[in-house]
Amino acid sequence: MTALLAPDPAVPHRDALLDERRMGELLGAGLTGAAADGCERVNAKYRVGDSLRIVYRIAAGGAFHTVAGRTFAGRSASVYRRAAAGVADGPLPAVLHAPELETVFWTFPNDRRLSGLRLLDGRSGALDRLVGHAVARTRLMAYAPERAATAECLDAGGRVVAYVKVHWDAAERELANAEAAAAAVGPDDPHLRLPRVLAASLPEGALVLEPLSGLRLDGLAGAELGPGLCALGAGLATLHAVRPLPTRRFDRLDSDRLALAAEVIGRVRPDCARVADEVLERLLGRDAGGGEPVHVHGDANLRNALLDGGRIALVDLEDASAGPAAADLGFVLAGLLAARVQERIGAVEQGALGAALLRGYEWAGVAPDAAALRWHIAASALTRVAVPAVGRVRPAVLARLEPLLRAAGELVA
Repeated sequence: MTALLAPDPAVPHRDALLDERRMGELLGAGLTGAAADGCERVNAKYRVGDSLRIVYRIAAGGAFHTVAGRTFAGRSASVYRRAAAGVADGPLPAVLHAPELETVFWTFPNDRRLSGLRLLDGRSGALDRLVGHAVARTRLMAYAPERAATAECLDAGGRVVAYVKVHWDAAERELANAEAAAAAVGPDDPHLRLPRVLAASLPEGALVLEPLSGLRLDGLAGAELGPGLCALGAGLATLHAVRPLPTRRFDRLDSDRLALAAEVIGRVRPDCARVADEVLERLLGRDAGGGEPVHVHGDANLRNALLDGGRIALVDLEDASAGPAAADLGFVLAGLLAARVQERIGAVEQGALGAALLRGYEWAGVAPDAAALRWHIAASALTRVAVPAVGRVRPAVLARLEPLLRAAGELVA
């Protein structure tokens, strides 16, 4: 990792905390007294010059355990004392301290902020009452420490009966977004399906969401992905037409965020600083365009899109906002650009997949402005692909960061 990111004096133990072998030894010993049988990093959130949050899945003692850690430079001991005083240990320690790494770890379902995580930790009467169905077991699907977590709820026959999502501060917003959009689209739209909110417990930040069938687009490739992107385009066109618009404004590509993205890249990858600044200068020198605001999904990542026959299902509406149509489309196309730069797809395939997305979108008779689309692809590549590659510590993207930024700059040259 050292070769991909410059040292950070504020997070001096970053690379050690990202080392799966070392963390398996440390966390296994802390949990069971012996090195883990397996250790997989499943999430990371690195804030340059500030902190690192990280999640590991540990195989130890004949079971799997999820452990989340956060760095606290110069104050980890006091944070640990407060955290340990507030929870009781069960079969495993609830909180661990690694003073040599200035890091405190929480064993799931313990978390520094998310008290509602206990709902996701297997069967309980509280979970059954919230879901409205007997839940035989749960399976953790996503976990961002201190922010949010999602789990599948399965019945005794192994059928998924619901998803429960626990937020720290966004449950009310996602509840409003999801209910309004699902009601506007309805269950029978030929292009788009949105999950209904089945129940909510806002004091715990918990939402119960309808399970939707389909294959995640990020798991498709080759001949399957083209039809999937075409369906995604049609689904996004349908969502963009939903009214009323969310009250929140899309701001993820504002000038301040663009400038911060270039700064972050320059700090951790000095070799890419100049090209990042060039992309920033070109973006700020051009009008983003985009026309009248539409109902933007806000995070149209392929993992949030499920292909069910010829229809797309979109999940995770917490970032829904009013903004340009090119914001959603540009984000998807920036992902294809990154895939081509990483040589996971060729230039011809990139073009064909991008054309499939736009072909699906244009079924409604609305063609996105070409200049606005290029601007949003470039801006998304800078702020929503390159910077998350740093923040999530994604080696495959980091290894090709300069070519990605150069390709983005060419779009707005």
